[in-house]
Amino acid sequence: MFYDRFTRLLHVFLAAGIVAQLLVSEWMHHPRPEKPGNFLYDVHQYLGLTLLGLLILHWLWSFVRSGVVPLAQVFPWFSRDRRLALWADIRHYARHMLKLKLPDASVPSPLAGAIQGVGLVVASIMALTGTLIYFNVGDNWSFAPWLDFVKEIHEFLGPVMWGYLAVHAGAAVVHQLFGHRLITDMFNLRRKNNTD
Repeated sequence: MFYDRFTRLLHVFLAAGIVAQLLVSEWMHHPRPEKPGNFLYDVHQYLGLTLLGLLILHWLWSFVRSGVVPLAQVFPWFSRDRRLALWADIRHYARHMLKLKLPDASVPSPLAGAIQGVGLVVASIMALTGTLIYFNVGDNWSFAPWLDFVKEIHEFLGPVMWGYLAVHAGAAVVHQLFGHRLITDMFNLRRKNNTD
């Protein structure tokens, strides 16, 4: 495992919080000018603020930690060499999958890193837009035009996050089924690694 223990702990909290947020959002009732939202809406708001704090902590930790998985790996888009490595890794995975196999997951993968980067960005934008709504919504649940645009972004990203979770968790489950202990290692907070 190439993630340090604190990163794994943050991942556990973020995973649980984001899944809870998405589930709560399916049953919560938004406030309307004529009636307040239900208690699940309050849960959604406060959990969202908590997740923003955890995401900020994750970003800060990503900038300061040393380890095998540099921040640049989760954002390969701004480097020609990283983009080439990503495309090579995609081809590498495709060749293995044609043989009904998966490449070894014991070393950082540009594809896995890029997928994780997408999840971090989507979660961060959702948390930021939700926080903007929380602090700027008017009396009687009225939205300024700019805040209405922010709300549209927030609502658009909900299904995107569901899709991301399906891909991310699904890939981890497939790796686990192929004998790569990704899930076991990621959620084992007692285990040390070479970066702890």
